[in-house]
Amino acid sequence: MAGVCWWLTPPLESLPPDSARWPSTPSGTDPTLVGAEIPAEDEPEQAVDLPEWPEERLEGQDAKQYLLEFMEQAVRRLDRVEGYSANLTRQERIQGELGPEQSLRIKVQHDPFAVYLRFEAPRAGKEALYHEGRFENHLLAHNGDWTRRFFPRLKVDPYGPIALADNRHPITEAGLAHLSRKLLHYRKLDLNDPMAETILDREVDEDGKLWYSSTHSHASYADDRPFAYVEIRYCPELLIPLHIVSYDWPQPGCDDGELQLAERYHYEDVNLDASFSAIDFDPTNPDYGFQRY
Repeated sequence: MAGVCWWLTPPLESLPPDSARWPSTPSGTDPTLVGAEIPAEDEPEQAVDLPEWPEERLEGQDAKQYLLEFMEQAVRRLDRVEGYSANLTRQERIQGELGPEQSLRIKVQHDPFAVYLRFEAPRAGKEALYHEGRFENHLLAHNGDWTRRFFPRLKVDPYGPIALADNRHPITEAGLAHLSRKLLHYRKLDLNDPMAETILDREVDEDGKLWYSSTHSHASYADDRPFAYVEIRYCPELLIPLHIVSYDWPQPGCDDGELQLAERYHYEDVNLDASFSAIDFDPTNPDYGFQRY
């Protein structure tokens, strides 16, 4: 899901004074699996009347078919909104090390694709901004601490080693639309994979909130199966995935077969009716810290 870099290193290049201008022609491409674009055949088909989520545990081919249709509708639902705001909790394993849990405030615009991130914990004040077609398609970021006196704002390639040093995914993959299309892609793979196990159920969390849930497991590693086991929760009101936990395959030579947490993302307070203006994705926004120091 969202990737953003935080480091103590000089900027690769300075930001030209006029680089905050909006592009004259917006992109017509929805951001999905950036760097590994969803094939045309994975685009959702026409909507169908989908029954309510199963009341009881469902598995096997029926579960796979139902979830495929559910995710097709989730993608369509997100395609109809201009963007959204949300709170995001995430935790990622980077180069074998599990990082701390992080809390962020996120704004996402779908077309042209734009993302604003502000960290609330563990180190509040960090910000990142990406806008397709602006800043030479680079990421703007600052650390939010004393290091800004020396490097007030960085501009880096979102796919480069600096940006990905502390992140599992680039910022161009941030957001629910990307997540939903990615999940739809895997559900299509599962449908014709007899070794893929899918279980649908309903869960109540520690706060008493009802979730629709699915779990996914696979028998062996493959290039198109990045995780051994995945747990997903879907919001019954919004009918989109808001919580996903993925586990890496066991390390070679590991006899206990224990799965390690790879990444965890949880969205809360999602506002699909959010209305954005140009300033929401502009570093000159007076509410942001890109211009300070």
